[in-house]
Amino acid sequence: MEKTDRTFVDAWIEKLLDRAYGASQRQKRIKVLVNPFGGTGTAQKLYTRDIEPIFAAARCEIDVERTKHSGHAVELTAEKLDTDLFDVIACCSGDGVAHEVFNGLAKKKDAARALTKIAVVQLPCGSGNAMSLNLNGTDSPSLAALAVVKGLRTPLDLISITQGDRRTLSFLSQAVGIVAESDLATEHLRWMGSARFTYGFLTRLIGKTLYPADIALKVEIDTKPAIRQAYSQESSKPPPTHDSRPIPSHTAGLPELKYGTVNDPLPESWTLVPHDTLGNFYAGNMSYMSPDANFFPASLPLDGCLDLIRIDGSIPRMTAIQSLLAIEKGTFFDMPHVDYTKISAYRIIPKNQAHGYISIDGERVPFEPFQAEVHRGLGTVLSRSGHLYEAKGVC
Repeated sequence: MEKTDRTFVDAWIEKLLDRAYGASQRQKRIKVLVNPFGGTGTAQKLYTRDIEPIFAAARCEIDVERTKHSGHAVELTAEKLDTDLFDVIACCSGDGVAHEVFNGLAKKKDAARALTKIAVVQLPCGSGNAMSLNLNGTDSPSLAALAVVKGLRTPLDLISITQGDRRTLSFLSQAVGIVAESDLATEHLRWMGSARFTYGFLTRLIGKTLYPADIALKVEIDTKPAIRQAYSQESSKPPPTHDSRPIPSHTAGLPELKYGTVNDPLPESWTLVPHDTLGNFYAGNMSYMSPDANFFPASLPLDGCLDLIRIDGSIPRMTAIQSLLAIEKGTFFDMPHVDYTKISAYRIIPKNQAHGYISIDGERVPFEPFQAEVHRGLGTVLSRSGHLYEAKGVC
């Protein structure tokens, strides 16, 4: 080939790659964690068949490791992972391994630097794939792999949860009430797939189960019109061309808690309000919780807020059933009995129940009071847009 022809071809290829990748980093260095036990136990097969060939075609640098037990991803990222060697940690699993990875990074001495520098992604190989639905727009492993290859670095709010003497990070959701119980109390019905959640919800709905609690909130936006306007303003912005956050120093750990822990006195500006007929307390940091459940259509990756839904458990059964149907139809947000607010912190104290269910990112935690506080842009993920979730919003 003539030298001039080669120059022309190289320039054409470079132009093509620019169009294909845009602002996304090419040839990402990816630490892959495969959970062979999650979901139906097919993660390794899905990775080998649907994901690995796409990473290879994109000339990504890959290092693969299998998790061996619950909590193993925490150990791997906290103790063994050199964050300077990788751009991405890819979790071939459900949402549980991503939860472990965030908390493993949080245990590092340079936690703030680690959480900012390395992007955490989920490749849908488990039973709960909300992270991929929100950021990749799909629960297909191959399409999610392609989305990761071309994904844009996106700052993500993370939430400190304090309970007892423990502090953990949440990236997805916290639930007390019918959502938590419908999920966690139906683990023995996993063979039903996503239908187990509907079954659990309807069973408790018919019984008009209540989950009394005292709740204190740090409210940021308290009306639906204002929430709609805030979402519209963000969604109208052009996609960012780069992640503008500075990388924290090697000595920067987790940020201090503005409001203390659940064991501290309640902040002076907070008031505990009794919710004696509470039916559902559900706080979300992402929009989708499952493919047909866009619970939080106003949620944004970087607004410093959790979207909180509260529903009274004493509403008529037919209204509650209509609420369940409205989630799939996309009309849930506008229902008058759905209390939807944006908050930056809260404390919830369950009462009049000896036992119950609390879900943090889909994982069961002890049934006792806990406090949550949002840290704006503490984490990093990859997304298709760079600043929005792949869900229909409230514009």
